[in-house]
Amino acid sequence: METTEDARRSKGTYVRNVVGGALGMAVGFAAVFIATNGVFIPSIVRDFHWGRAQAAQSYSASMLGLALVSPLVGVLMDRFGVRKVVFSSAIVFTMAMSCMAFQTGNTASWIALSLVIGMTGAATSVLGYLAILPQWFDRRLGLAIGIAMVGFGIGTVVMPALSAWLIAHIGWRHAYQVLAVISLGGAAVAFLLLREKPGLQRKLQRHAATSASMAGVGPVRHRKLKVFLIWAGALCASTAVLSLVPHLPALLMDRGIPASDAARCASLVGLGILIGRLTSGLLVDRIHAPFVACLYFASGAIGFILLRQIESYQGALLASVLVGLAIGAEGDLLSYLTRAYLGMEKFGLFYGIVFSGYSLGAVFGPMATGHYFDAAKSYVLPMQIAPVLLLVAGVLLLSLGRYAKPGSHANESLSTVAVASK
Repeated sequence: METTEDARRSKGTYVRNVVGGALGMAVGFAAVFIATNGVFIPSIVRDFHWGRAQAAQSYSASMLGLALVSPLVGVLMDRFGVRKVVFSSAIVFTMAMSCMAFQTGNTASWIALSLVIGMTGAATSVLGYLAILPQWFDRRLGLAIGIAMVGFGIGTVVMPALSAWLIAHIGWRHAYQVLAVISLGGAAVAFLLLREKPGLQRKLQRHAATSASMAGVGPVRHRKLKVFLIWAGALCASTAVLSLVPHLPALLMDRGIPASDAARCASLVGLGILIGRLTSGLLVDRIHAPFVACLYFASGAIGFILLRQIESYQGALLASVLVGLAIGAEGDLLSYLTRAYLGMEKFGLFYGIVFSGYSLGAVFGPMATGHYFDAAKSYVLPMQIAPVLLLVAGVLLLSLGRYAKPGSHANESLSTVAVASK
């Protein structure tokens, strides 16, 4: 009876962590600030008499802040634990976001506060909440990440709609404050749901060499190379898949597709992201992770090639879903690849470094595409470069080689040998 009760309690802990991660990401930085950014822009442009590009600098500045502090956040999570760092970040992030209500139209202040929001909100993003799942999951880590990321997807759908309603009824300034309160409340519930694995940090510190062996990781120089390869792959892939997504409606309208149909195509990117998150999580538990990455990168490359050639609404729908698949899979795979190739020792640091590559691509990809269009009045070159970048990303990840699957027999054998040698 005790064994059954212990098993039930253990299963409940796994479920709580997945639900807590899903909830936290649904109300975190990416959902309540990044995903809603475009909803706020028209009201801000009207009040401050700005151009759209000027108002949209909040996106670039906040993503840059996220990229800059990601490695530091990882170090803090390794040192103090994920839960404490994430909830502390949520408190400061929501305070900073509330201050958006007091903006007066000064561009420098707008950019500076957005930078601070990105820096303080870093741990409330995927970076923080997905860092706790590898502590608990081995064989089903991919599935756990995929399910948790569905919560993030729901947040990116619900929060923009809620923001539009709030802006219409109470104005954009108070809307930011209400979103901040919702974000903090959700983070508090997530904090109560999440649990660190007992004794994990002490075990990792005591058996640093053992944990490296268990992950299939070689000498320090090899580990540094693997970090770089994953970071560079994330940078190339995110630059490719995120560079054109903000411009997709305008791109399709330039092809003669009506505005309403172009908007539907853009929304189908979200459907592709959701499918990509769920299916990639299922696949990496069964198939070599870089192979899975290449599969989804290929779908994104095909999507961009279709966008270059097609002029029909139906073709645009298919291309949008294919690009969304690549975006969804990449977000899931980073945490899994970090765990598989680098182990749990200093996981936060390595995941933070890898995530900074993803964030930098999210900053410079759309920015470079926008500047190119302003100069050339065309999206042809970005659409040609995107498949090449996805190919490079796939090659970089394939060069990582093999790894001992988390929870596999080989992994367990390594653990036994290492402990026996102590």
